[in-house]
Amino acid sequence: MAVKLHGGIDILVSTAAASTSFGSLMDITEEIWDKTLDINVKAPALMTKTVVREMKKRGYRELGESEDYAGIVSFLCSEDASYITEETVVVGGGTPSRL
Repeated sequence: MAVKLHGGIDILVSTAAASTSFGSLMDITEEIWDKTLDINVKAPALMTKTVVREMKKRGYRELGESEDYAGIVSFLCSEDASYITEETVVVGGGTPSRL
């Protein structure tokens, strides 16, 4: 619908998340697990897949490869990053971005 209405997709912001249970781990049913994973994992993955397909039609290059992210992942897993918490690190391959 967005492609038809606006002529294309340039960005995907995926902020939906839910905690569907506030009790003990032992009290969480399989139905609650399924709902939580559908909202927090499956939906963002399916949206991303659809949006990337549309963006590639407009000439955007594929998302980065694992080696593009290896440096920042290695740093964030190191002792040097032990004081970094609750931050978003943008790895954009030279594409300007703002949060």
